Amino acid sequence: MALNLADAPELVTPGDLGDELASFVRAMRANNVSPNTVLAYGGAVRQFGTWLLAKGYPTSVAAIEPRHVEEWIGSILEKSKPATAHNRWRGLQRFFNWYAELDDAFTSPMRKLQPPRLPKLMPRVLTFDEIRTVLGTCQGTAFEDRRDNALIRVLFDTGARRHEIAALRYSATDADDRDVDLRRGLVHVLGKGGKDNYIALTNRTLVAVEDYLRARRKHDHVALPWLWLGRRGRLTDSGIAQAIRDRGRRVGIADLHAHDFRHAATHHELSAGMNEADVMSKRGWDSPAMLRRYASTTANERAIASSRKLALGDKL
Repeated sequence: MALNLADAPELVTPGDLGDELASFVRAMRANNVSPNTVLAYGGAVRQFGTWLLAKGYPTSVAAIEPRHVEEWIGSILEKSKPATAHNRWRGLQRFFNWYAELDDAFTSPMRKLQPPRLPKLMPRVLTFDEIRTVLGTCQGTAFEDRRDNALIRVLFDTGARRHEIAALRYSATDADDRDVDLRRGLVHVLGKGGKDNYIALTNRTLVAVEDYLRARRKHDHVALPWLWLGRRGRLTDSGIAQAIRDRGRRVGIADLHAHDFRHAATHHELSAGMNEADVMSKRGWDSPAMLRRYASTTANERAIASSRKLALGDKL
């Protein structure tokens, strides 16, 4: 769902921080930064400004010092996880870097600061059997069963982000307003920065989508322009999260997330020998750093499998 200016994080300060936050949000929107990123980065600046006000510290951008940032991050670490502090740090850094591009005389107070250290996380990588088990909960004839069967298959087949899948459009009468092309077997997603990406769908996923669309025709909100529907209308980003979490709970997979299917897709594609450049293109990644990040969890597992397939020692 696109943000409008009324949705943007607001901050009123004696100094210019509040006004510059509003400009920062407008600049991100003008550059097609994703709505979730706008909220995250803008929210970090708003929270920092609110904290400065409570402490009686200056709220003019040029008067903010490194110690203010360090103290704020320290206060977050006292109550929240390192990942939360790290995300706030990144949002504030993005703001100061943006401001430095506008004012040559300004030096970011975060220029020499280091982000909070993050513990090494090992994301869950779903096996094929686990994914089949989750899909097993969607084999009924109810509308939600057909929808979730298609939804999970699209998430795994594409490896797309949850908000990209939530934003898919569908019109029963106008082919130009459909993001899923059943005849060509493609789905059109709008990635970060407004980047268009077309991803192929496999036959079983297409069959599941077709089955869902037949059920969708009888839905009370069939006229809505969104592919995924819920009981009250559009199935939103958060609605998808809830549906996935509920399916996981039924089979004993706690806190199942749509992003788990993105990690799993990347691992299984690489394990099957898919070219790294093709994996990057499918995910919409410009930098191999993201590929390495997603692939690192199970890199050793793939190396073992590849080594066994090669059987180098047996060639002697």
